[in-house]
Amino acid sequence: IFQVMDTLMSVYGLRHMYWPELRCLKTCCRVFESIIEKKLPVLYDHFEHHELNIGLFALGWFQTMFLYIPSMPSKTINHIWDIMLVERSFKIFFRVGTAILFLSQPILLNNELEGMMQYLNTFPDATILTHDILINCALQIKITNSMLAEIESWVVMKNEVAHGLRDGGLQE
Repeated sequence: IFQVMDTLMSVYGLRHMYWPELRCLKTCCRVFESIIEKKLPVLYDHFEHHELNIGLFALGWFQTMFLYIPSMPSKTINHIWDIMLVERSFKIFFRVGTAILFLSQPILLNNELEGMMQYLNTFPDATILTHDILINCALQIKITNSMLAEIESWVVMKNEVAHGLRDGGLQE
């Protein structure tokens, strides 16, 4: 087990997710927020209107690589992890997160903050989390490595400016 954990942390770069202050994990959440803004703009606006911080649910999703969702079937988790291991990329987690929100839009758009958070933490109807539905949807969502690199660079630069580590000049 140690060898497997060591490989996941070093070869697959997951150790960064647990470093002090969770900077990498927080960056993942901001990257995910940017992806949602681009891929699901109506839902993103709904979240903004109700002041729902995407990090409130995405942090748990990414930190545990979707093991945080109690109603997520093990077959789905296994497939997500298989893809991550083969691709050696965190990209599948962004795709799965986006797919979950895409498939949940009808419910989320008809709820306010409390209802959305309750849904996103419990998934009372776990049908969308089944392997056939969720993985197929996730694999249809185009998220490229260059797209992720561009978003991550922008997020890191924005964070550095916000913390006075770099002078302004952000351009959107």
